[in-house]
Amino acid sequence: MLGINKKTINSDLCSIDEEQLFAQLTPEEGAVIEGGGFLLIEQLQAIKANADTFDDDDTYITVNGSKLWGTEGFSTGKTSGVNRGLGVNFPTRIELFDEDGGFNGSDDSLGGFTVNGATNGTAIARVSGSGSIYDVYYRVF
Repeated sequence: MLGINKKTINSDLCSIDEEQLFAQLTPEEGAVIEGGGFLLIEQLQAIKANADTFDDDDTYITVNGSKLWGTEGFSTGKTSGVNRGLGVNFPTRIELFDEDGGFNGSDDSLGGFTVNGATNGTAIARVSGSGSIYDVYYRVF
């Protein structure tokens, strides 16, 4: 612990700042204290990869608009371990995109979903868009 002696209201307790109190917390623990959780995207499975006319989907994942993982080529049936996570507040938006690199305009949305709290183990969200269908395996704790 901190080894603080509470003698009076003017003791050393009052001189400890928040940074000292929370210096030993992991990012996951900090997110829980703030009213959020830790989101872990475990894997991604292409049920149907069809967003790109010429080749595989060039899939990436965003969380609240920031890229978390990818870009990786996906053909129908491919499963890939993602194993990326971060502390989040709720609600949290997870979205998949097919990267077009400016060649065919803007990136194609492959769908998304919103997480509102902790899961009881691994959850699966099916998303679809631009002709593709994906299963996203994730946990929130």
